[in-house]
Formats: sequence, C-alpha cells, structure tokens
Amino acid sequence: MKSLLITLLFVAGSLTGMAQTQSDMNKQAGQEYKEADKKLNTIYQEILKKYAANKTFITNFREAQRLWVQLRDAQLKAMYPGPAKSYGSMFPMCKATYLTELTNQRTEAIRVWLNGLPPGETCTGSVGATE
Repeated sequence: MKSLLITLLFVAGSLTGMAQTQSDMNKQAGQEYKEADKKLNTIYQEILKKYAANKTFITNFREAQRLWVQLRDAQLKAMYPGPAKSYGSMFPMCKATYLTELTNQRTEAIRVWLNGLPPGETCTGSVGATE
C-alpha cells in the first residue's frame, strides 16, 4: 500500500511538471508554425536555385506559391471566420496549429521538385526539367 501511494505521488508530481499555461501552449504552437514556415521557405529557395535555368517554370512556380499563400489565408478565414476574441484564449494556439498543418502540406507538395517522382512515373511535367 505504501509503495502504491509513493507511485501515485510520483506520477502526480510528474504530471504537474508537464502542465503548461495557455500562454505557454500558444507560444509553443507559434514557434512550431515559424519552424514549419522556415522549412517551407528553405525548400522553396532550393527549388528556385535548382530550376533557375528554366525561366518558364520559375515564373509559374512563383505564381503558384503566391496563390497558395492566398489560399492558405482564405482557408484560415474560413476555419475561423469570427473575430479572434470570439474563440477564446486558445485561438492563437489553434490558429498556429492550423497554419502549421497547411504549411506542412504545402512543403510536402513542392518537395517533389527536389526529390523527384517514383520510378516509372510517366506524368512528370516539370519535375526534373531544370533546363
């Protein structure tokens, strides 16, 4: 019985150490979004460098990225159409988490221009057309 009580106290103490305030969670989610955005921008720049000789691709790729930013912002407005204060103190965390998800999706979508397509894929379009 004594060991059970000690174990419960240890677990309770561990959980208390993991507790965060809403402000902490908002900051953490914001930081995760910044990291995801930085990763997207790094890959975007690598693609621009790799395909620099393909001017048509670069023009179209830049336009696609510009439009994606507009889509991302529109999706955010659709997800949270009301004023920020109407969603409570969790809103900064929720917003950042949603932006992180959208940004990670975009990162994976454009990564194909760096990593290529699976072997045997015949519809390659501009992937690999660096000239």
